[in-house]
Amino acid sequence: MIRHLTRACRRIAVLVLTVAAGVGLAPAAPAQQPAAPPAAQAVPPAQRPQQPPQLTPEQQAALDQLLAAWETRNAAVRTWSCDFHKWEYNAWSPVDATGERQAFAESNGELKYAAPDKGLFRVKEVKQWSPETRRLEARGSEAGEHWVCNGESIYEFRHTERQLRETKLPPDMRGMAISDGPLPFVFGAKAATLKARYWMRIITPPNVRDQIWLEALPREQRDAVNFSKVELILTRDLMPFAIQIYKPGGQDRDVYKFESRTNLIDKGLDMIRDFAKPMTPFGYKYVLEDLQSAAATPPASAVR
Repeated sequence: MIRHLTRACRRIAVLVLTVAAGVGLAPAAPAQQPAAPPAAQAVPPAQRPQQPPQLTPEQQAALDQLLAAWETRNAAVRTWSCDFHKWEYNAWSPVDATGERQAFAESNGELKYAAPDKGLFRVKEVKQWSPETRRLEARGSEAGEHWVCNGESIYEFRHTERQLRETKLPPDMRGMAISDGPLPFVFGAKAATLKARYWMRIITPPNVRDQIWLEALPREQRDAVNFSKVELILTRDLMPFAIQIYKPGGQDRDVYKFESRTNLIDKGLDMIRDFAKPMTPFGYKYVLEDLQSAAATPPASAVR
């Protein structure tokens, strides 16, 4: 049961990242041309995250100033919605003539957030690489990830199992406790928390003027099991442009790019409709998991 909760929290973590960050790609595509995915990067062999070189006093001061401003900006955002593009790179990705890994899958969708603990993530269209046709082929409308969190429960559509699964959150995981999740880059995350859990540094290329690039490496094993590195790109007003998440081992990665023209900050959301309990689709089974009740019930072997 805890495994299901961890899985759900990781999905919240995607939204956590998106509200406050955008991931550094290599190189970053111009904001006005979001259709082309970033080029794949050569990555080092899988290894346990290592502490990067120590920052100079000037670099540390610049990072501290940025994180403090970022914290203030995040606290001011009450609601946010945006469309996104996603590219997935993995061992099944095709390789071009130069040996460069291309996207195995492309998708687009929408996300919504309302402070402190409501979120929606929905993939609308998915294309996946077909070795038979040697191109990306559209998948069915039910192939995409879709979940809703209303602050008390996470509702997840599991299309392959034909289920709508509700996971009730324990009280200590509701509200601002989300900021202590696997990737606490938003939802009220504090600069001190980020610095305590991650080695962070500014990696903005010298020729980039309208963006801020950040790199974050996990300090602790509890975070290293979720990702080996995160790269983020922020606009100058500290809103998300893109996110790149390297999976453990450093080979597989997910890239998210956010459509600035669809940004809605502190407007446009229906707080009742957008985060309401979804209807169970025809042919699906509704499944309830109550973690609080499960934790309070002793195992059968303990009952005498």
